[in-house]
Amino acid sequence: MNGDRAGGAFQRVLMVNKFHYPRGGAEHYMFRLAGLLEGHGAHVDYFAMHDARNLPCDTERYFVSEVDFEHPPKGVRGRARVAGRMVYSLEAKRKMGGLLAHRPIDLAHVHNIYHQLSPSLLAPLHDRGIPVVMTVHDFKLVCPVYSLLSNGQICERCVGHGFSHAVRQRCNRGSLSGSMLVAGETWLHRRLRLYRDGIDLFITPSAFARDRMVTSGYPPDRIVVIPNCVVAEDYVPLHQPGDHCLYVGRLSREKGVEVLVQAAIETGARVKLVGDGPMRPQLQAMIERSGADVELLGFRSGNELAAAVQASAAVVMPSICHDNCPLAVIEAMAWGKPVIGSRVGGIPELVRDGREGVLVPHGDAGVLGEEMLAMQSDPDRSERMGRAGRERVMERYDAGPHYSAVAAAYARAADIREAAR
Repeated sequence: MNGDRAGGAFQRVLMVNKFHYPRGGAEHYMFRLAGLLEGHGAHVDYFAMHDARNLPCDTERYFVSEVDFEHPPKGVRGRARVAGRMVYSLEAKRKMGGLLAHRPIDLAHVHNIYHQLSPSLLAPLHDRGIPVVMTVHDFKLVCPVYSLLSNGQICERCVGHGFSHAVRQRCNRGSLSGSMLVAGETWLHRRLRLYRDGIDLFITPSAFARDRMVTSGYPPDRIVVIPNCVVAEDYVPLHQPGDHCLYVGRLSREKGVEVLVQAAIETGARVKLVGDGPMRPQLQAMIERSGADVELLGFRSGNELAAAVQASAAVVMPSICHDNCPLAVIEAMAWGKPVIGSRVGGIPELVRDGREGVLVPHGDAGVLGEEMLAMQSDPDRSERMGRAGRERVMERYDAGPHYSAVAAAYARAADIREAAR
C-alpha cells in the first residue's frame, strides 16, 4: 500500500465518481465526505470524467474523456464504441493506472462509476494492493436500470435472479435494444465478478439495500450499513410550524410528485414544491385545471432552501420507488421538521412512524392528503415530531458518528485486502 496510515487514519484517499460537480445525491455526499476526511487530516484526490461543469481538481489530467449516453453518436461503429466503453472502459483502466503511478494512495472510495467509467478501473487498484470501498448509492448492482422499477411500478424480479425480465419488459425506457444492453452489461459484470472481486467492502446507506445485495449473492460479511449524513451545525432548526407541507427534490414520476399534487387536489392540503424536472409542465397543468393550493417554487439552494423548509409544517417524501437513503429526509429532520414519507426502501429506517413523522402507503393520494392536513392542523404535533427528528439526526446522522463509521469501514477494508494477499 502506498502512503502512510497513522493511528488507523488513511492519509491519502482517492474518491472515484463519474461526475465531479454537484449533480445529485451521490456527488453531494462524496464532497461532504471528502470535507470530513480533510477535516481529520487526510488528503483527498479525485478520479472522474471530464466535464465543463467539473470543480477544479489537481488530478483532472487523469480524468477520462467525456461521453454523453443521453445523445450517443450516430452510426453503428460509433454506438458500438460507446457501448463497449459502458461495459469495460480501457481508457478508464489506463488512466487510473497513470494516476496511481504518480500519486500515492492509501485507499480508494468508489461511488457511481457505472457506464461513464465502468469497473475496469478496479483492476489497477487491485494490482497495487490498494483497499477499495464502494458506497452503493442506488440499486444498479442488483437491477439493470438502477431503480427497482419496471414501467413505473416497483419490481424486484431481477434481485437474486437473472436479468431477462428487464429485457422482456423493456425496463430501460421502453427500448428493447437499450434494455438488452443494460441487462447484458449487468449480467457480464456479475458473471466476471468484477465488482465482487474488485471491491473489498461495500457500504450501503440502508439495510434495505444491503438485504437486496445479499439476496443477489454478494457476501454479507463484506457489506456494512452506514446511512448518509449531514453536518448538523450547518442546519438551524426552526420548530415553529408553518401552514403548508413542502416537497424538496426532483420533479420526476418515480418521486411521487404527481401523487402529491393529486393528494392536494383531493383533500385541499396546502403544498409547495422545491425543485425542477421533467414533470414540471404536467404538474403545472394539473394545478391550473384544479385550482389546488399548490405552488411550484422552482430550484432553491443555500439560504433560500433553508427558508423554504423552515417555513413548512412538514416535509413530504412521497416516493413511489424504493429510495435508498434520501438525503432530503435527513436534512428535513436536521432543520427540525417532521417528515411524511412513503413506506418504501430505506425511508422507514430514517423516519419512525409516529415519532419523527408519519409513514404512508406509496401511491395512495387520499391517505397522503389526509396526513398532510392532519400535520398542518396540529402545530403541537408537528413541533414535537420535528424536535424528535432533530435529536435523531444529532445521534445517528451527524458528521461525527458518520466519520467514525467510515473510518472503521476503511480499516476493515484494509484488513480484508491484507488477508487476501
